[in-house]
Parts: sequence; structure tokens; C-alpha cells
Amino acid sequence: MATPGEIAWNVTPEGNESGTVDRMVALAAGLGMFLASLDIALNVALPSLTEDFDTDLQTVQWVIVAFVATRAGLVLGAGSFGDRFGLKPVYLFGASAYVLAMVLIAFSPNLSTMVGFRIIQALSVGCLFAVSPAIAAKVFPVGMRGLSMGFTAGSQALGMLAGTLGAGLLIRWFDWESVFLGRIPFAIVALLIALKFMKSEERQGSETSFDIVGAVSLIGALLGLVIGLRLGRSEGWTAPEVLALLSVAPVFMVAFWTAEKRAEWPVLPLELLRVRGFAISSLCMFLAHLGVFVIWFIFPFYIADSLGRGPFTLGVMLAVMALLNTGFSGVGGWLSDHVGTFSVGVAGLTVMALGLLYMGFLSSDSGLAQVGLRIAVVGIGLGLFQAASYTLMLSSVPQDRFGTAAASLSLAQATGTVLSVALIGGLFGFSNDHHLADLANSALTVGQQETQAFMQAFQDVFWLGAGIAAIGAGVFIFSWRAKKD
Repeated sequence: MATPGEIAWNVTPEGNESGTVDRMVALAAGLGMFLASLDIALNVALPSLTEDFDTDLQTVQWVIVAFVATRAGLVLGAGSFGDRFGLKPVYLFGASAYVLAMVLIAFSPNLSTMVGFRIIQALSVGCLFAVSPAIAAKVFPVGMRGLSMGFTAGSQALGMLAGTLGAGLLIRWFDWESVFLGRIPFAIVALLIALKFMKSEERQGSETSFDIVGAVSLIGALLGLVIGLRLGRSEGWTAPEVLALLSVAPVFMVAFWTAEKRAEWPVLPLELLRVRGFAISSLCMFLAHLGVFVIWFIFPFYIADSLGRGPFTLGVMLAVMALLNTGFSGVGGWLSDHVGTFSVGVAGLTVMALGLLYMGFLSSDSGLAQVGLRIAVVGIGLGLFQAASYTLMLSSVPQDRFGTAAASLSLAQATGTVLSVALIGGLFGFSNDHHLADLANSALTVGQQETQAFMQAFQDVFWLGAGIAAIGAGVFIFSWRAKKD
């Protein structure tokens, strides 16, 4: 008899058949992370989208902001729902909605419609990110928790690899719509495997009502904050809609906090915040993605505008990072089992910070080998860190909260990502304008001024990203020493 929250994948006594079920369920979990992370392909398509929809960098960022903000608001509710009522239905819903979203987005007639359909995709990806690591953690033995989370992080990185390299090829051969339509076969395979091999879970007390108030208030808080920050950059910080959104965000957050204290099955049990592993892994995941996401929304324009290269080159460069991320996720998971999560986490964040710092020294004359080497360093660090972070998180919480734990990491990742776009993206624009003003009276041509100002702003934000990653490493070190004391 399974205990509350323990998953009952093995429904037959025969070892071979049971092992086959485990492997197929693990494959479904890996495909879930793979599908969720394929959206990195959109960053390769940003220049093409900007041209096709006749818009600019600041406007096209709504395609990213709307998606990540919605995913951030929904993922914790999806994880908590999966813990209470079963991981399988959340996984199946996420994969099904994913297929629908891909079709709708690919046939969007304009940017506004595309942003709206991206919300459906955000719901699907939030579900997959929430339950896939929890499924993998329950399939692998406890002694192989690091390896299972290395598999999880590696599947995510493999999706980034396929997304970046595949997107470069697809845009080169077809149009940006193929970046979305090309994902549908993978989602269908994931659905079929889950339907055949993933068994329902035995739950006790599943009659407990879902914490709707907590889930809705969290969505309201995050949407108010993220959209308010984004509009503040374009409409001005004193615009009525900006003030309203930024004012309502803390109100929703207070409502969320209050709801979690009263709920019978809260979306986020507040006692988890006092668990060292939960708090450290969440905070460092936030800091890591706050710093590293400059690669995905600034770097594409460096490749296209400063180096004059096309989407395929961008895809190859991002694929280099994703390939190293994939490989070192497995290494990081193995090391986490053998030397501990804290040392691996510190090493990963330190290497990532050095890689971002190194990228800040790129110029418009840099060769592709120089670019590839530097972005590879970032990939190594990110792979090590993510494996350690997932292992630390899933080793710190009870099994009946694995979905909540995985969702919390996804929330931290998404929040760091969207704030990177909103805040660091804003700083990039400010820095670019500042450097452009300084160069206005120089002997350079207008084109040369724009190129030099871009590179100086590029350097500023990449060095800022390196500093943020270094802070994350410091948090890990401080927590490690505090634990020893």
C-alpha cells in the first residue's frame, strides 16, 4: 500500500515489466522537461518576428514577458494541485494544452494575438515544469536523487539544445511558424507514453479542497508586478495603469500570504520557507536566471546586428551552451550524490559568473570561436548549478510535496527570467541611450555610434549578470558555512 503522496508506478510484481514501466515513466518525465524548455527556440526567432510583425525590440519582448509572467503565476498552483490530486492528470493536461497552443501560435495573424495564445502555452508549460521533476524523483531510488535530478536538468538543457539548433535550421529553411509546429510531434509522443505507462496515484485525503484563493492571489500579484514593471518602461512610471498595477501587486501578495496561513492544503506551505534547502535552492535559482537570461534576450541582437550573422549562427551559439549544459547536468547530478549539493552549487554559479564576465569582453570584431568558447563556459556552470539546485530542493521536502517543490524552483526560475527582461532589459535600454548620447558629438558615423553604444551597453548588462551570479554563489557559501556551524 502506498503511503500518502507515494506514487504507485509499479503495478506488477514482475521485475522486468515493472522496470520497463519505470523507464517509460522516466522518459515521459524527461520529455515533459524537454517540451517545456523548447521555448528557448523563440529567442532565436526574435529577429525574424520583429521583422515579420514590423515591430521593435521593446515591443516584441511582450512575447516573452506575457509567457513567463503567466507561467510564473500558474506553476505553483499546478504543482500543489498535482501533489493533492495526482501528478498524472496535471501532466496530461499540460501536454494536451501544449499541442493546442503550438497550433494557435503558429497561425497568429499579428503580434497581439500571438501574445494572447502564448498565455495558453504558459499554462501548459507551467504544468509540465511543475510535475515532471516530481515524477522523475519518485521513479529513481532515494540514493540516486542527484542522478535523477541531473537527468531532469539534462532533459531541460537538451530541450534548449534542440530548440536553439533546430530553430536556427527551421528559420533558415522555412518561417518562424515552423519553430512552433515542429514541437507538436514531441508533445504527441509524450502524451501517448503517459497514457500507456503512467499509472494513477493512490491518494489519502484527496477530498481536501484546492487552495483557489491562494492560487488566484499569487497569479494576481505576479501579473501586476511584471506587467507593471514592463509598462513602466514604455508608458512612464507615473502613468495611471502602471501605478495601479504596481499598487495592486502587494495587495494580492498579502492576500496570498493570508490565504496560505488558513488553507487546509495551501499552494505553498509557509513552513517550507523555513527549510534551508528549500529556501537556498529557490533563492539561488532566482539569482542565477536573473543574471543569465541576458543571453537569451540581448545576445540574439548581438549576433544579428553587431556580427551580422543569421538565425542559424545564433542557433549554433546557443546550442553550444545548451550542449555543455546537458552534459554537465549529468555530471552535476552524479557529483551531488557523491560530494554534496552545496559544493557543486557553488562551483556551478562561480563558473557561470566567470563565463558571463568573459562574455562582457566581446566586441563587434570578435570571431565565432571566441563567442562559442565564452558561452560554453556559461553552459558548464549552468548545468552544474541546476543539477545541484534540483537535488537540494527535492532532498529537502517530503514526497507528498515534490510537485510543490519542483514548481517553486520553476517559479524562481521564471521570476528571475521575467525580471531580467523587465529590469535588466530596461537598464540595457538606459545604458544604450546614455552611451549613444556620449557619442553624439564624436567623429563616428551614425551607424558606428549605434554599434559602439550597443556594445558598451552589452558589456554593462553582462557584467551585471556576472555580479548577480556571483551573489548566488555567495548565498550558497554562506548557507554551507551556517549549516556547518
